[in-house]
Amino acid sequence: MRPSARGFADRVVTSGLSRRVREVRQELYGEHGGPRLADALGIPARTWANYEAGVVIPAVVVLGFVELTGACPHWLLTGEGERYTRPSSRPG
Repeated sequence: MRPSARGFADRVVTSGLSRRVREVRQELYGEHGGPRLADALGIPARTWANYEAGVVIPAVVVLGFVELTGACPHWLLTGEGERYTRPSSRPG
């Protein structure tokens, strides 16, 4: 893949991922629950807001998000399939 095409593909994946993590956060933590989710992940609220805005999310944060919310990794990446890997994914 050409470097410019690769950059475009990365942006498409990143924008889809940021949109889907925002959807899960809104569903599980509410419209203004970003700070609560960020606290549960051990990161600053502003950092989480940046991820939802499209900043690349580090793998360790994605893995923590998956563990915390039960979001399906395949759905997060592609938007296809089931949103959650377990029946009840409400935060504890």
